[in-house]
This record gives sequence, C-alpha cells and structure tokens, in this order.
Amino acid sequence: MTSRTVDVIAAGPPSPDPYDHAAPAWALAAALAERGDSVAVVHPTGPAAGAPPAGTVDIPVEIPVRRPGAAVEGADFAAAAGKRIRRTTDLILRDPAGFGRLGLHRSGNGGPVLGVFVREMELAAYDRAREGRAPSGFRDRLDAWRDRRAVRRLEEAALQEADRLFYDAAGLPGDLHREYAIPERRFRAALPPVASPTDPPTREAARAGFRIPADVPVVATLAPVEEPEPSGIDRAREAFRRIRSFFPGARLVVAGTTAPAEPGVVAVEARDGMTFARAIVAADVVLLSRRTTGFDPGAILALRAGRCVIASPGVRLPVDPGDAVRSVPTDDPGELASVLAELLADPAARRTLASAGERYAAAFDPLRVADEVSGATLPGAG
Repeated sequence: MTSRTVDVIAAGPPSPDPYDHAAPAWALAAALAERGDSVAVVHPTGPAAGAPPAGTVDIPVEIPVRRPGAAVEGADFAAAAGKRIRRTTDLILRDPAGFGRLGLHRSGNGGPVLGVFVREMELAAYDRAREGRAPSGFRDRLDAWRDRRAVRRLEEAALQEADRLFYDAAGLPGDLHREYAIPERRFRAALPPVASPTDPPTREAARAGFRIPADVPVVATLAPVEEPEPSGIDRAREAFRRIRSFFPGARLVVAGTTAPAEPGVVAVEARDGMTFARAIVAADVVLLSRRTTGFDPGAILALRAGRCVIASPGVRLPVDPGDAVRSVPTDDPGELASVLAELLADPAARRTLASAGERYAAAFDPLRVADEVSGATLPGAG
C-alpha cells in the first residue's frame, strides 16, 4: 500500500456526535490516517466538542460571517481552505462538495487530485426549502432569484473543479449531469463512512448503567438532532406506550435528547458516540422515527452491533437494506407499535434481521470506504 499526503476539507470541527454534519469527513480522515496516509483536516473554526483523530493534523480556518447560512459563506470558506492546502498534497477530499471553488493552481497533469462528496444537489435542496412560500412582493421575488442564481453558480463552481465526484444516492449523477453537464465518467459511488466508538460496553454493563434489569425487553430510540420533535421522539414514545402492557418491565431508552418523565422511559441527553452505543447495546430493538428526512448513521451503528432496526419513512439509507431493516411505510405510531410488538415477541426473527444487518453495515466501515476512495483517485483510475 502506497501512502499519500491527503488533505480533507470538512464542514466543521471534530465532534463526538455521530450525527454531526462533519462526521463523515472526520471518519474518513481517521481511516486514511490509519491506513498510513499523511492526513490534515481543514475546517471552519467553531466549538470543537471532540479531539481530532490520532494521526491527523487539525487546520481550523476562521471566516468572517457576512450572511449566515447563505451560499456565499460556503464559497468564502472554500477559497480560504484552498489557501491552506499543503504544498505536498497528493489528494484533496472535500466532504460535502459545498459551494465555490478552492482555487487550486493546477496545470496539465500536475497538482493534487480533487475528490468531492455530493450528499445532495444543493440547488434542488434550495428549491424544496422554498416550496409553498409565495413571494410577498417584487423585492422578495428579486431576492429569491438572486439567491437561487448564487446557489446554482457556486454549486456548479465546486462540482466542475473536481476530478472525481462521489455520491451515495442513485439518481444524483443523472441530475447533476442534466443541470451542470458534468461528464458521468467523473462519478463514483461511495457510501458515507460511519465510525463506531472504541471499546463499546457489554450488554450487561450498558443495562446496569441505565439501571435496567438484564431480563426485560428494551427498545432504544436515537435522536438525530437535539430537539425531540424533529427527532420523532413522541412517535417512539407513543409506539412504546401501546406495547408496554404486553411486555412486563419493558423499557424505552431515549438517547441524544430529552423526554418527559413517564413509566418505563429512560432519557439520556448527551450526544456522543458512547452514549448512543450504550443505548444500542442495551436494546433488543432500535426504533428510528425521525421527522427530518436524511441518512441515519444510528441505523448503521445499531446494525453493526447486531441489533434489529425499525425505520420510519424519514430514515434514508443509500443502498436498499432489503431484509436487513424493518422499514415501516408510514409514520403512524400504531403501525410502529405493531412491528415493535412483533419483533419483541420473536427472538428468532430478531436474530435473522441482525445477521442480515451486520452484513449490510459492513459496507459503511470507514476503512473500507477509505480503500475505495483511495483506489478511485489514483492516477490512471479513469
């Protein structure tokens, strides 16, 4: 294995929260360093909740805030990050692609290879966010037109600069080709890397930490964000409430947010990999009922730990999990309760799901993703 000098451009500082928007970039950086690459991570300044992974160099970049959340802020960061790229860098990985050019100076075949990760088309996300919002006047229509034009221009700049575009949603290459005329040969599929905490607790230790007896059914629900409502915690609580009378002593562990005090419910507000791991390991079933649609790394962590997962429609998984996950077609708590009761009553079904789930989750291992990304960005890779 030939080591390379790799600069990773992340959307934020290191965080122990597996749901953090910068978590995939940091997981990939850690895996590349473990492979023997020389890795630096360039990111916007911010309150770092965790330490950089071993073997990586941390390069924070301070950007003046002009329009918080606007595309121009992402473009300002890209330009500043491009100036912090090491002169010896062979490979630059930008996750997510974001807005604006890095401004790399490359001629012919010289200079580093640039790979970007496209998690979604930003222009489409902008249009979805404005659906149902009627402009209030000429000024509002003009501002919306200007903002959309800026999103399109700066997204195209970020994508056209890349040598390789990695995607995890099947329709993205076609959408980006139609909108920005990006050649399809530049695209490669790559799943988001999901890092597991080191030294996770045993089932016995996890249950003891939550003061849960070893012989009662346990359901865990994981909050993708700090707020309970968009995390769908109320749905999970209602589904649990409906089945609790059939399973004496059953417990619901809520991890990553708050929950009202009620019989059988244990809530742990901390948002870090070990807290989520404790909830997962303590459980028989992991119920994910989020309202905000998106990729759910908690599902991968649960499957990797050998737990069966019930997923509501808001849980997006890049590759069809097939029989590895019990996907529920609606958000109705009654339907969630029905599936939950079925699995709690059938240990054999849980074992079958768990076995398929572990195989599915293996594809999200950061080392495996790092190997695939590294191979796709070697000279002559096509």
